[in-house]
Amino acid sequence: MIIDGHAHASGDFLKPESIIDNLDIYEVDKVILVPGELGSAKNYSLPNLAKLFPSNNVVKATNLLTKFVIGITGTVKQIPKGNEHVYNLIKKTKGRAIQFIWITQQIENPIKYLNDKFDEWNFKGVKLHQCWEDYSIDSEFFSAIAEWTEKKNLPLFIHLYSDNQTKQLIEYKKAHPKLKLIVAHLFGLEIFIKHKFRDENLYFDTSTIQLISTKRLKNAIKFVGASNITFGTDTPYGKHNLKKNIDRIKSLDISTKEKEMILGENMRKLLNI
Repeated sequence: MIIDGHAHASGDFLKPESIIDNLDIYEVDKVILVPGELGSAKNYSLPNLAKLFPSNNVVKATNLLTKFVIGITGTVKQIPKGNEHVYNLIKKTKGRAIQFIWITQQIENPIKYLNDKFDEWNFKGVKLHQCWEDYSIDSEFFSAIAEWTEKKNLPLFIHLYSDNQTKQLIEYKKAHPKLKLIVAHLFGLEIFIKHKFRDENLYFDTSTIQLISTKRLKNAIKFVGASNITFGTDTPYGKHNLKKNIDRIKSLDISTKEKEMILGENMRKLLNI
């Protein structure tokens, strides 16, 4: 089984037909979707920063740009509408798409929102993104969302903003070993390694090939094992993402079983599907 564990409902995954077609072409079973640019069929070309800086966490640099752009455009206000769009979209994909709900501080009473939408939509995970608005891991907002997610035994997928936030996340995770946590883009991997922190419910997302070098991906596998790596493409950010990212995993010098774990088995177990 292959599961794209990190993608947005735009670009190649804007419409039900294009979702199914793209998954079929590359023999992908399912995709996890969160909101993207509403109504946009554009797939973005990304510079291969990972090739230029193979040892560096280049997402720290792209985070600065993302935060600046989102601050100007105010796009974060569209996330609730985006969640609604994802729910309506996946109903038309014959079970091929899975919803993770994106939570922001723009949502009045986020815990009530989570409870209401969980009952209505039965989403399978929760996403947080620190570049889209200011909040810290030691904030009441993060704690409330993480505690809700842990109680529901759902994975929490988080895009971290900085090294400092990575360190705070490590301390939070130490106190909450049962929380199923996926760290987007291998962010802060070197800090996790420096602190020698890993646990069975801590996972790292591989998206995407333009941002994560094969060198860093190998370091992640060596540190936490293939059992704690989840495959993702971050579509539409990068063209031909499914093919490029699948080919990269298949080319790694690891066992067939380890490749299968990364490409889908780990996420399948996380989602109990």
